[in-house]
Amino acid sequence: MDHFLNESLPDISRSQIEKLIKGNRVTLNHQPVTRKNSEIVVGDIVDIELPQPDKKEYTPSFELKKLFEDQYVLIINKPAGVSVHKGAGEQQETILDVFHFFYPHVKEIADTDRPGIVHRLDKETSGILILAKDLISMKRLQQQFKRREIKKTYLALVSGGMRYRSGTIDAPIVRSPRNRTRYIVTDWDQKLAENAREAITDYFVVREYQNFSFVRLMPRTGRTHQLRVHLSHYGNPILGDRVYGKGTSFERLALHAYGIEFHHPITGHLIMSYSPLPFLFREFLKSAKG
Repeated sequence: MDHFLNESLPDISRSQIEKLIKGNRVTLNHQPVTRKNSEIVVGDIVDIELPQPDKKEYTPSFELKKLFEDQYVLIINKPAGVSVHKGAGEQQETILDVFHFFYPHVKEIADTDRPGIVHRLDKETSGILILAKDLISMKRLQQQFKRREIKKTYLALVSGGMRYRSGTIDAPIVRSPRNRTRYIVTDWDQKLAENAREAITDYFVVREYQNFSFVRLMPRTGRTHQLRVHLSHYGNPILGDRVYGKGTSFERLALHAYGIEFHHPITGHLIMSYSPLPFLFREFLKSAKG
């Protein structure tokens, strides 16, 4: 028996196999094996109960940077490079993982597979993110987003000079039929336009530099990749965007969720929260030629 198990389980040592036998974790024809030198023949049935590996307790690699908090709502400054929640096949640590670690009661929120998530930011986008601590707050905040009652402001570095000092980009967006991870503007394809969703972005140029512009963006709608698609379509892709731009002029996506205004889901008070421009942006602007 011990020779058979050693050949069948190459990742388990002889001493571990002996422990399995002594611990009554091996059966021969449904009877416990008590001796490691028990004989077996062709046709015998051997069952082995392998112990489950010890699960390592999850410990976050970072803490949430809080901008505002009460018993109902938490507003954080999300770092770039971290997803809000896991996507298909994604295993990396997310904001949701860290949030649930520090606020385990949030996981008990029913009727959702992402307890506490009110809205999202792209993985490479930094800045303000609202998280809800209970079901009522979560539902009411989601309704405010759906009714477009929440005002969001982004800051971005974009390629070249904008056509106008300020304006509105009104261009419906649809998922690309050629690449399902991308979105496109549909003004050139009537068939695609039938499935497109309204997308509107207001913009204002804060300052123009030699090869890029520093802009403020106020999306009226909240479509996936909206700002990135709109600016690329407009001829001014966001610096560092490897999907909709060249992605070589800035070491990350140069998009930051700067400010948000909404009414508290319980008290109704107006909440205005702002996230400082990241150090990487400030240093880039300091070294740039105007």
